[in-house]
Amino acid sequence: MRLILVCVLTALPAAMLSAADNPDAGIEPLLSGYKVSAPVSLIPDKGLDGWTAHWGKPLTKTRWKNTDGKLELLPPGKDDGRENGDIVTKKQYSNFILDFDWIASKGCNSGVKFRLKDFGAVGAKINYSKTFGWLGIEYQILDDFNNREGTKEDGRWSSAALYSMFAPDKDKKHLQPHGKMNSGRLVVLDNHIEHWLNGERVLQYDIGSEVWNKAFEGGKFARAKGFGENPSGFIMLQDHGHAVTITKLVIREVNKK
Repeated sequence: MRLILVCVLTALPAAMLSAADNPDAGIEPLLSGYKVSAPVSLIPDKGLDGWTAHWGKPLTKTRWKNTDGKLELLPPGKDDGRENGDIVTKKQYSNFILDFDWIASKGCNSGVKFRLKDFGAVGAKINYSKTFGWLGIEYQILDDFNNREGTKEDGRWSSAALYSMFAPDKDKKHLQPHGKMNSGRLVVLDNHIEHWLNGERVLQYDIGSEVWNKAFEGGKFARAKGFGENPSGFIMLQDHGHAVTITKLVIREVNKK
């Protein structure tokens, strides 16, 4: 006797769909008036094609290396102003969804900055530098467990924070320690910004809102009028003197329909 197996496929509830099945789970309402482009990896096949130092200068002294399709920031991490340590996209981006995976070293402090802009002498003063005037909104990458900035009570310097301005959700439960992979997401739609960590939205804010203005006026960037308000800008991976590995860096540009 032969047994014939019949498989019946049924639709799964949305809550059971994986991120691969529905990469925009949780942000669909935000995208209703937009068209999302195909994903593009910002990690080149080899080398650092598509990346420059600040002001478009060649990458002559950077410690960032492309190793088997991963961007690695190698030690030692002597902080010399970071004019040559950071890497910056050649292209400027407006609205986008950026998904990235990272592995932090012990005590790591790094970050992904966007809407990067040169604020000249004002920016240099904020950066405690003679010439380095670039500022941008920063998704903080930090080893919260071994870096003192991660232990500050208000959380504005912890991982997934908007560096120095807004803390992520205090209940963020899934941050992995150094040596383990974490996944981040930036959703940038006009003035609305969201920070995601390991599949959960942990922070959202609106540039120009009352909450934003209060944080801006009382914070580190107050002298840089227009900070974050430029509708487009470069994306930067920060060299802050600590080793970190970026294993995924995929962007999807978003345009109004």
